[in-house]
Amino acid sequence: MNCEILHWSYRDFRLIPEELRSFGAQVLEVYLKENFIPSIPQWFFEQMTHLRFLSLAGNLLVDIPEQISLLIHLEVLDLSQNSISLLPNTIGCLHNLTTLRINENKLTHLPQEIEKLNKLEILDASNNCLLEIPIELGLCKTLREITLNDNYHLIRIPTKIFTMPPLVFLSAERCNLLSLPFAANSTSLEIVRVFKNHSLTHYPLVLEKFMQPNYDILNAVELKRLTISRTSNNFSYRQINCDLLPRPLIFPGELTTVLDRRRSGQIPNSLNEICLRSCNGYAKINCSLCLLRPFLPADMWLRLRQGPVAICGSPPCSKTIFSECFLGLVKRRNHARPVGFTILFCSKLCADLWFQYNCDVYEELYWVAI
Repeated sequence: MNCEILHWSYRDFRLIPEELRSFGAQVLEVYLKENFIPSIPQWFFEQMTHLRFLSLAGNLLVDIPEQISLLIHLEVLDLSQNSISLLPNTIGCLHNLTTLRINENKLTHLPQEIEKLNKLEILDASNNCLLEIPIELGLCKTLREITLNDNYHLIRIPTKIFTMPPLVFLSAERCNLLSLPFAANSTSLEIVRVFKNHSLTHYPLVLEKFMQPNYDILNAVELKRLTISRTSNNFSYRQINCDLLPRPLIFPGELTTVLDRRRSGQIPNSLNEICLRSCNGYAKINCSLCLLRPFLPADMWLRLRQGPVAICGSPPCSKTIFSECFLGLVKRRNHARPVGFTILFCSKLCADLWFQYNCDVYEELYWVAI
């Protein structure tokens, strides 16, 4: 018998067996899947600090004690298929954790302390009741796989998540997303699955390569779901109307100024926009936003912490966009159905240059702000 690994799944346990104590530090992996365990006793955390792998999937857990922070060597934690409604803040103390599976629970939020999981590579939070994704998740520098499927109340994913340097896979199918980020990490990101989000009204052009095989299902918009999203979540948005598309397009409320290159000349950026761009550039150089916090108003600090809405869509330009942009609304010329794709620019000049070089591939659509 290999005492390093204990397979005690499917045994109808009503409690975590105290026989675990007799194995001492020699046991490194414990499988207690598909039992009837309602809670984790304190002795387990105090005496099993050496564990590297723990699976409690498919039990009756409703909460996780704060003492989980004692499992400092834990690398894989599987709490899926329980009834957990809240994760303790102390989960951020699991600095060796590489895989966290919390799918099929009743979670409405993830703790901000998740940013402290410096080695986290895989996060599965699908089939929960998540209302939002904390911006702190974007600070997990090793995270490469995120699964958020079937979180019906989830209407938005922060842009910082899509632009994380190591991210390879992101799936958020069958949620209720109202909008998608206008920026993504084109270097590492290989798979993005956001299908069957029927409240989406348009798709950022930066994500088009992930959508191409499924053009025919992109236009499905369920008005009922859209209405639920507006009333059940505190989400600020603005609308754009295009006669060729079936529904008004929804954009984040942070975009306070959305301009049409055909109707507006190039105007100076507002002081607010210039300040946000400058502070964002400073933070990149110094690798920390905290240095700026004492010098900024609270609302500007919060906006900066959330990060830019987009990066200018013109390849030679890399300016960030926080609140002001020129909007390009296009469809592919070789596709019969009017699938709307959007692209944001920092200036009229960038917008004009992009359309000059892409007019043979994309047809510009006319739109008006509502």
